[in-house]
Amino acid sequence: MHHEPDRPGRFVGWCSVSDDRSIALHLQGEILFTIQKPLPPPVGYASWLDYAVEAFSTRQAWLESLWETWIDGTAVELDREEIRESARLELRALRKAAGVADS
Repeated sequence: MHHEPDRPGRFVGWCSVSDDRSIALHLQGEILFTIQKPLPPPVGYASWLDYAVEAFSTRQAWLESLWETWIDGTAVELDREEIRESARLELRALRKAAGVADS
């Protein structure tokens, strides 16, 4: 079922987790969909978060930092691999805070 919000471009909804195996997305009181059992992560990855960190595009963040250096002489151009490493460090910190072993 596909349902568009009343105001285009603005999503007002919430996600509920009833247990470790059931996740539902709600919008304006309606349940849009429910995932009974999350899909396994892609081969070679311990989780979908690991996959997301390794697969996301760093290009836009890098380009924005590049443009910023053109208009602000004090701005620093970001390195694309350092962007990815920062995401890895954030994921490790989240796991540590949650008491989960790093993968």
